[in-house]
Amino acid sequence: MGIANGIPLRPDGAVYHLGLQPGQAAHRCLLVGDPGRLALVEPLLDRVLHRGGNREFIWITGLYGGVALTAIGTGIGIDNTEIAVIELDAVQNIDLTRGQPFPTHKKMYFLRVGTSGLLQVERPLATVVFSRWAIGVDPYPLFYDFQPEPELTRTLQHYWLEQTGQPLSWYGVQATEFFLRCAQNTPKLNLPWAEGITYTAIGFYAPQGRCGRLSIRFPELPAQLAGFVYAGYKVENIEMETAALYLLARRLGHEAGALCLGIAHRQTGEFIYQDGGISPQAAMQEVLRLALEWLRQAP
Repeated sequence: MGIANGIPLRPDGAVYHLGLQPGQAAHRCLLVGDPGRLALVEPLLDRVLHRGGNREFIWITGLYGGVALTAIGTGIGIDNTEIAVIELDAVQNIDLTRGQPFPTHKKMYFLRVGTSGLLQVERPLATVVFSRWAIGVDPYPLFYDFQPEPELTRTLQHYWLEQTGQPLSWYGVQATEFFLRCAQNTPKLNLPWAEGITYTAIGFYAPQGRCGRLSIRFPELPAQLAGFVYAGYKVENIEMETAALYLLARRLGHEAGALCLGIAHRQTGEFIYQDGGISPQAAMQEVLRLALEWLRQAP
């Protein structure tokens, strides 16, 4: 196994975790979280050019509307998101044979599509949330020398301290200009639509206000975050990847956005599976169609 500019490589020259070689990935990337979601993406493509994967990282590169894009299942969490973004960037921006960055930077377009829990009770199940901002409490800003959105970060930290009396190292980061422009146009969706702030949790249980047999510090977290408003936007949903994606993309000079299907109401306990309306699979495929259209517009 070799190392290229800090990126571990396999004997065949593929990046270590994704099992992906230079030339097999496009600069337009759809991050779908659940690897099983690729089965919903593939029928929407004109044709598949490459496929592969390793562990939970399953990917396909194909054509949609005549443009190349890569769809990858990253699994759950910011750690998997970090691996995917860093290694996808490496195959575009590092000469892996020499171990040096290319002299010309290749801009990439990362669009996350996933599921989430809704926080605002007025939102119907199956609402699609576009994350204008993402907020998190993970330590990535410490490790990546990243300066978060200062006003959002200060406002959120102050709000949280007022609500709980216990400070947390909140940070905020905005979606990039390309995807903000995409969201300005009314999406062609048969699903409800919302724009706002997304909370990226670093775990599924205590960091989202859930408890099993353990006592947790912030059991009212969903309701507390639901009351936060910034620039006229509320915290719309909870998921586990977007803040890290936005941070890494901005640090690397790429574009990033996120679309999440609301499959549950965190404050009422309702689930889309019990709603009797559109199936989760059909709703997700609607979101994926929109995501592919957005990526098709990327230069």
